Amino acid sequence: MVGPQVTGYLYPWDVLGDREAVEWIKDSGVDRVALAAAYHSVRAGTPRHPDRRVVDAGSAALYVPAGDAFTGQALVPGSAWEWTGTENAFGEAASALRQANLPVDAWAVLTHSSAAGGNNPGMCVRNAFGEVYSYALCPSHPAVRGYAAGIVARVLADGQPDGLILEAVGPLGFSHQNRHEKTEGAEYSPWVQALLSLCFCAACKAAYEARGLPAAAQQDRVRAEVVQSGDPELTVATAPNAGDFLPLLEVRWDATAALLDQCLAAVEASGSSPRISLHASPDPWNTGPFLPVESLRRSRLWGQLGDVTAVVPCWGSPSDGALTVQAMSAAGVRAGAYVLALPPKSSDGGGLASEWGALHAAGADELHVYHLGLASTRRLSAISQALARLHYGRGSAPGTGAAALISSARPES
Repeated sequence: MVGPQVTGYLYPWDVLGDREAVEWIKDSGVDRVALAAAYHSVRAGTPRHPDRRVVDAGSAALYVPAGDAFTGQALVPGSAWEWTGTENAFGEAASALRQANLPVDAWAVLTHSSAAGGNNPGMCVRNAFGEVYSYALCPSHPAVRGYAAGIVARVLADGQPDGLILEAVGPLGFSHQNRHEKTEGAEYSPWVQALLSLCFCAACKAAYEARGLPAAAQQDRVRAEVVQSGDPELTVATAPNAGDFLPLLEVRWDATAALLDQCLAAVEASGSSPRISLHASPDPWNTGPFLPVESLRRSRLWGQLGDVTAVVPCWGSPSDGALTVQAMSAAGVRAGAYVLALPPKSSDGGGLASEWGALHAAGADELHVYHLGLASTRRLSAISQALARLHYGRGSAPGTGAAALISSARPES
């Protein structure tokens, strides 16, 4: 059986300053690369780089030149100069990869920015208790939608990628943030976390009112439900009154669809025709990096999906991942599987091949592997072995490239 198309995820600094990077990336067996072009703050390991072992990207940043695209706007993407030494880290890394005939997709994270959000708390998600999630820009605000579309426009104009992968198209919720997490002991159930992800910023309140939903009453209702819900195992599926809150979700779905549509307009205005992938989820309550399929249904993209791939999260068990792939396929969208090659996943190539093969059999036409640059040399070898097995039908013998990868890779310190 011919295996799925495989995209390997990378940061620009995985390539910049390392003359051997392109070789080990190509030897991994991926078909194309997803290279970060707009990304949130992160501290990342660089286990094979000749000059460093850690990159501390202190804020969300745009990895192509911003020019004057955001002049006069409240929301402005940060610069990556401090930790990359260039305003065009994406373009420089992409050029090196393309010289090795690797297609490069621009991986753009849109609404996840503690820098932009911290400076503009009024444009962030605000829960029913009035607490602001400064890392989560809310798409109900026109300025947030314009900011996201501006990022897409700059990435396409300067990066000229072969494809565009959009992450965090909608709002982030309670569970996905970027500080040290100290909430586990509170035992907030999945249901409470879903409720704490409902937004009551000024723009969302206005949208509720416009639909005949008194915002203050709705906010009180959500607060009361959070306070009264004491079962730490309760989920959206088991909460008896989850359906009562769907009118609030409709506002979130529509705002996310509006943001996506504005980004698509930026793609059309660019005159380019990149292949488009979206980090998405079949879960209607989903927040975070993966937009819910309900928002996709409300976007004008729904009627022209064509070759668009919805990349769904498959970081848990293979059986759960297969169900997620099948659910997205049943919704009428071509599904790709976003798979993890980092801990707690095994570093065994055979085990990874088994998991990824099951996802392909469930209907995932693509595998998006996270993350080539963060993976140790041992894990990179396991990725190579797994992909060689999956691609056996394309003429690669099992294990091809893996031994060479181990022997030629620079030792980690």
